[in-house]
Amino acid sequence: MKKKELSGKDLLLTLLYCPGFKSDPNEAIVGRTRITKMIYLFEKELYKKEFFNDMSIILPEFEPYHYGPFSRELFDDLGFFISIGLIQTEETSIPISPADKSEFVLDADDSVDDEWAVATFDEPHEPKVELKYSLSESGVKYVRENIWELFSPQQIENLSMFKKRINSISLDSLLNYIYNKYPDDTIKSRIADRYLAEDVDNDVRN
Repeated sequence: MKKKELSGKDLLLTLLYCPGFKSDPNEAIVGRTRITKMIYLFEKELYKKEFFNDMSIILPEFEPYHYGPFSRELFDDLGFFISIGLIQTEETSIPISPADKSEFVLDADDSVDDEWAVATFDEPHEPKVELKYSLSESGVKYVRENIWELFSPQQIENLSMFKKRINSISLDSLLNYIYNKYPDDTIKSRIADRYLAEDVDNDVRN
């Protein structure tokens, strides 16, 4: 049987559309860093176990960066969908995390310049608060009509449980888990010492 094919863009839209705490679709995700780590952990811990047998998903490439695993491709995809109106943002009252702030202003000495960072997003250059990401009405319609039916009921349940776990813990707990579980992808991090000595948070796995 031929595998169903999805792109990294499809996965990004799917995770935004997917229910989380509630049964309603399109539960927002707070912060680009959380979105990045969610897709990173999907590849590491969920894809081969629950989706690989009948789906071929072209996942974005990740590399070690200042705050752990980072994907330029994923950020391009996010910026693209914001620019065409499939993804919308909303300010929260949560002060922006150091990780998200750093990823808005990428350093030139790591072969990524500020022009790339600014051009990629139609968002403020240095936001003061975290942004909440969700699908617009047209984004919801697109996923319902083109992507959602490709997933089995069991896969949808697995995605929902996964999103709920990632959305339910603090960003510190999420980073702590990744730093201790996948240290090879955090070798360029500026904050590795903050997390590598701590106990791994079990909330991501349970």
